[in-house]
Amino acid sequence: MKKLLIPVLTVVVGIGAAFAGNQVSKASKVIPTYRIEGTQCVQVQQDCDNAGSFLCTLDGSSAVQLYQFKLNETTCSTEMHRSQP
Repeated sequence: MKKLLIPVLTVVVGIGAAFAGNQVSKASKVIPTYRIEGTQCVQVQQDCDNAGSFLCTLDGSSAVQLYQFKLNETTCSTEMHRSQP
């Protein structure tokens, strides 16, 4: 029984560590996003991973495109994408 317990615990700890590491890496891929509001480029709180082919929009609205960079007060640059619509 003791010979089986140590390998099983090792596997369980390994799986737990892999899952925790995966969650941290997903969270670190969230990129700051910007939108054009009137004539200003302002930062918004929206998750875009820039990994997919779907355009990243504000709250799923197709009318408000989000961008990766703020070049200056009036210019946003580089359209953001996401892996899920």
